[in-house]
Parts: sequence; structure tokens; C-alpha cells
Amino acid sequence: MVAKDFTYPWRAARALLAGQDPYVVIQPTGPYPYESRFPYPLPAAVVTLPLAPLAATVGAAHFFGLSAGAFAWALLRDGGGLGRLWALAGAPFCMALAVVQWGPLVLLGALVPAFAWTLSLKPTLGLALFAWRPSWRAVIGGAVLALIAMLWVPAWPLEWVRAATQTTGHPAPVTQPFGWLPLLALLRWRDPDARLIAVLACVPQNPFFYDQLPLALVARSGWSAFGLAALSWVGYAGTRMHCSDPNFCGAEAVPWTIGLVYVPATLLVLARGREALLARLPGRAAAVTGADVAR
Repeated sequence: MVAKDFTYPWRAARALLAGQDPYVVIQPTGPYPYESRFPYPLPAAVVTLPLAPLAATVGAAHFFGLSAGAFAWALLRDGGGLGRLWALAGAPFCMALAVVQWGPLVLLGALVPAFAWTLSLKPTLGLALFAWRPSWRAVIGGAVLALIAMLWVPAWPLEWVRAATQTTGHPAPVTQPFGWLPLLALLRWRDPDARLIAVLACVPQNPFFYDQLPLALVARSGWSAFGLAALSWVGYAGTRMHCSDPNFCGAEAVPWTIGLVYVPATLLVLARGREALLARLPGRAAAVTGADVAR
């Protein structure tokens, strides 16, 4: 299916190079990924311009490869050890890879201030990540990028809003059954991770796992990162068991993403403090075993 979700900004970037308005020339003409208008803010097309001359699949490979590599580096740079890379083995990251999504690049902006402008490329995830780590660089960088986009299409914000309102199948988790459970994280509202979970639960998103990638940031140890990744695959398997479409499961994924992605992340935050104890258990066990051997 061409370059999956990367097809949208790639086509939009090529439209800009041709002097056209992506919100006008990109119209529903067939099956995915040609089934909708351009659904992203115009800055997403602007940053894709360097890849526009490439074939769609080649551009997608470069886009996600660079995004994923930079995200992995940023995750290690943020601390917590190699164990945090379990986030790259979870269903949210693998689904982002499968459909060539923005998640890793946007998360890079949350982790590295110099790339904070990337939060504006997918504002739904960007809002939750801004609540996690507010930054003036994100505000200024996003504003500059928006102004640059206006050089091509001055009215793009209005056109984007019109296109976004026509996008279906992206409910906010809080509007779904038991979707209020992630809001319990606000019992620890001073914790940035709690704000990330609560705000993410309130924004429109695709329930088929990849838009939930920011929740991987809640894990601060290898054990917790592994646990979140493993549970996400249980949720993915459960979704597939109840979905007949071989390519996409939307509504079927909702209870699984809430129950096995959002709720575990929420419990992790509510149990904050015990996580550090769990991370030290293997070392303590080894020390006790060594002492017994010495006797």
C-alpha cells in the first residue's frame, strides 16, 4: 500500500514543490492511503520536503529509520539504562514502524530540547508530551515552523482544521467505556508522567496501538519497560482475535489499548517509588545468593 501513512506527507510535500495547496489537490480517490484528504498540519509536509523527490517507499524508509534511530539515542540519553530500549520492542513502536508513523520523531522532540519543534508535527501527541515536559522551545519552534508553512499556504491552519474534522475513527480514550481509568493518574498530578497519561487519554487518537507510544516514556527502568512492552503485545493479540480485517483494527482495539496499555502505565505511576525497589531486586537477590555461597 505505497508508503502507508507516510504517503500523506510525501504527497503533500510534492504538492508544495509543484506550487499547489495539499488541502485542495489531495482528495479521497480510492482505498488507503488515498481514502482521505491531507490530515496533518502543513508543517508535516514542510519537514518532508527533503524526501519528496525520492520514491515514496524509499522516502518512508529514510524517514522512519532516522526517526527511530534518533528516538533510541534520545531514550538512552534520558537515563534509565539500556533496559528502556524495551520500548522499541512493544506493540506501539512496532505498529508505528508498520504504518510509518510520526511517533518516534515527536517523542524525540519531547526528550531532546533542540528538537522540541517536532511536537507541532502531530499536535495530539505533541499536546500530551508538552504537558509532560513544557518547553518554550516547543512553543517558539512550532510557531516558526507554522509561519514558514504559511509562505506556501497562508490559510493552512483553517484548511487543516476542516480536513481534520472529517477524519473518523480517532476517539479520545476518555470517551470510551472505562476510558476514565487513566485519569486516576492525576492522583499523582505533580508527577510529569501522570500528566502525560491524563492528557493523552483526552486527545483524539488512533486506538490501534501506535498513537499510544508516548506511554512508553512512563517506564523508568528496564523491568517496567519490559512489562509495558509485553502487556501491549497481549493487547495486540487480543485485538487480532476479535478483528477480521487483516490490515487494520480500529474499534476492536479500544478496550485492549485502554486495559493493557493505558491502565498498566497508570498503575506504574500510582505505584511510583516501588518501581525503584523492583529494579533493585535482582541485585539484592544476587547479593543474598553470594552471601549464602560464602557461608
